[in-house]
Amino acid sequence: MMHSSRRDILKLIAGGTLAAGGAAAFAMPASAQEFVVTNKYQNFKRGKIDGLHPERRILNVTWEDMGRIKMRAADLVTNYPSLREGMIVDCNYFDHIDVLIARKSPQADAQAKTLIDKGAELTGIPGAREPIRMWSMSGMVTKATPDNGGLWLINASNGKPEEPSPNSGEVITMPQVQTAAGKAALATLKPGDIVTTVWTHQTAIAVKIIR
Repeated sequence: MMHSSRRDILKLIAGGTLAAGGAAAFAMPASAQEFVVTNKYQNFKRGKIDGLHPERRILNVTWEDMGRIKMRAADLVTNYPSLREGMIVDCNYFDHIDVLIARKSPQADAQAKTLIDKGAELTGIPGAREPIRMWSMSGMVTKATPDNGGLWLINASNGKPEEPSPNSGEVITMPQVQTAAGKAALATLKPGDIVTTVWTHQTAIAVKIIR
């Protein structure tokens, strides 16, 4: 599985092309008002905590087979105050999920803002009160591989909150596209297309302390 933290260090000059917008949306796997995260996107893995940021409920975990990822701990993680660096934990979590892949336009940008402001709803998870947060990135497509959900963009703007923003013109490996609508959108993309994308944050919903 690909992760957005894997940045291609290749820097390209995007020039004025990134400012050009398209007209129509490629795909919106959600209504104009909400996006629902279902249980089928849950992951279960064991790893070691190597960083905590309580003021933001951030949890950094290193998996043996996938490297290190940063997750937000949902309100369901009631034992977050008991977590410590160095602990081995079993995590139930959602990886990045593609919420919107659309040709860049004022309408797509407004749609992205609406989705981000609202957050994603968890369904089938008893007790969940807070929505899953989202982030956005727009830019020019350099490569799309529908068979494995791969997407690469020359970053024009945006990025994950609370992390250093990628340089404008940097080629970014986006998270793996998982939804059916997102995969259908990838099949229509070609290098040079300007897109707006929205993704959920990686979010833990349960953390069990092993030792």
